[in-house]
Amino acid sequence: SQVFVLGGSSPTGTVETRRAAIFVNLRHRDVELLHNMWNPLASRLHLPQFAWDGRIRPQADVENEILPKLNDIPDLQWAKINPRGAREVEFNMLSIDPVALSEGAQKLAAALRADGRLRAPQAQGALDRPEIQITPKTAEASSLGITAAQMSQAVRVATIGDFGPLLAKFSIDDRQIPIRVQIPEKARSSLAEISNLRLVNGKGVAVPLSSVADVKVAQGPSSIKRYDRQRQATVGADLPPGVELGDGTKIIEETAAKLNLPKSVKVQAGADAEIQGEIFSGFISAGGFGIMLMYFILVLLLRNFFVPFSILLSLPLALGGVVLALLLTKQAFSMPVIIGMLMLIGIVAKNAIMLVDFAVERKKAGMERVEAVIDSGLKRARPIVMTTIAMGAGMFPTALGIGEGGSFRSPMATAVIGGLILSTFLSLIFVPSFYVVMDDVALLFSWAFGRFVGKRDEPKVLDPEVAAVDARVSAIDADVDGVVARVEELEGRLAQFVKPTSSVAKFKRAAE
Repeated sequence: SQVFVLGGSSPTGTVETRRAAIFVNLRHRDVELLHNMWNPLASRLHLPQFAWDGRIRPQADVENEILPKLNDIPDLQWAKINPRGAREVEFNMLSIDPVALSEGAQKLAAALRADGRLRAPQAQGALDRPEIQITPKTAEASSLGITAAQMSQAVRVATIGDFGPLLAKFSIDDRQIPIRVQIPEKARSSLAEISNLRLVNGKGVAVPLSSVADVKVAQGPSSIKRYDRQRQATVGADLPPGVELGDGTKIIEETAAKLNLPKSVKVQAGADAEIQGEIFSGFISAGGFGIMLMYFILVLLLRNFFVPFSILLSLPLALGGVVLALLLTKQAFSMPVIIGMLMLIGIVAKNAIMLVDFAVERKKAGMERVEAVIDSGLKRARPIVMTTIAMGAGMFPTALGIGEGGSFRSPMATAVIGGLILSTFLSLIFVPSFYVVMDDVALLFSWAFGRFVGKRDEPKVLDPEVAAVDARVSAIDADVDGVVARVEELEGRLAQFVKPTSSVAKFKRAAE
């Protein structure tokens, strides 16, 4: 690994002498599928292993070994941030009162440290540092003809100098060198020196700064952040092993609810916690809209308002498989799992549609309902199982966490595989049952309310064998009509030369 330290700046770009950024570049991890599948098994069986081409330990294990050691360094506040410059779990505190905001942020951070379930809780954006504060005396300044702009200009010029374009220039060798005038560095930290700075009013009278302003040493915020026109402070923490983002969010919310925070202080989720909340609400909206649209399409295709419910009732069957797979693999319910559940909605619904649609078609062909359902299960089980096997095999490498970022995608694949397996077996049992129940409900409503709507012209259902015989008879009749038409044509031609014979008349009568 390589370590790079950038002093005087944070990873987010905040420039301050008290801050530093430490970048640890780990060696590339070995993500070969064959190595990761064979070597762990070979180490247990004492068999030869492949040579590892890169790092073996995941990044989380390295962090859990290094970060706790930083707590032993006195007077050090540290925080691990993600590529977006935020903590693993982060909440924003908003208020129009800066004092109440600072006290609330420090109080919440202290409560989280006392709780101990989160690692390195810290309040950012509300930290104070020593500073010289100059507060104008409005009454005295007004009577002496001194404005606040004059005070700020005098203090700025004396401490850091004037603005670049306003600086005096010294010409030498066709160059203009700016001249910045400042009081000595020791005098900048002396309240007496700053208090004696002279201000000239409109009458040309020099007035000391102490006569028109209070000069004192106090505490002030190191940086000021605003959100929605309010002061913002951030309270964040790292997630220890076994604690996921949802658990960390719940811990902070419960801790903040127990504290007696000022009424002007508002606590809301931020960073990944805010994104996760948006994804959950988006999943509910997308899933609900997709299921509703699916229902309307099935109503149009099946021409029934109740039979589509037998398809939609199969969707909860996949949730049991998702929960069971996550419990067996000891993975948390996270954002990738939400993405996997969206995929499951389409796949599970497709399997149920295959079963119900085939049963409906067989029923229209004259087959009894129970026999149609059984026939549908027998003939549609093969494509459903083949789809499940293909989907599970494609997701299996992802479920193993192989590849860069595999730990993030693994819960998604695990949830999809578990939901597919359980829903496949349960669909073959429950979907036919749901169909029979919903068909009975449809018949009940048709009997109860059909008289008010009007009788619908049902298509005539024929037995397949009877339909085949009718088709054959129709074909023979068509052939006979063709022969009769040909005979009549020939008879018309012969009539021009000879009188029709009795044999032709006999054939015509026989054909008729």
